[in-house]
Amino acid sequence: MEPALKIIAVKGSTTGIGWKPHYLLPLKTLVSIVHILVTHTFAFLKYIFIQELENSPAFALEDFANVDFYSGFFVASSELQAK
Repeated sequence: MEPALKIIAVKGSTTGIGWKPHYLLPLKTLVSIVHILVTHTFAFLKYIFIQELENSPAFALEDFANVDFYSGFFVASSELQAK
């Protein structure tokens, strides 16, 4: 059995960690793109789930409440964005 994945978020300034200035613009661009993708992914999923629940109150929403589903959807939508 694999050990559980542990994720740690660290908040710090780019100057405090010695980030090279010429990497700041690409970093800001990447953060902006990821933010837009995540926002749109969850908004679209929310829309899909609301539509399904309106069409069928017996829709098994709990079957989709897992990390694999959301990460797969995010990856698929980000690959479409890259094309």
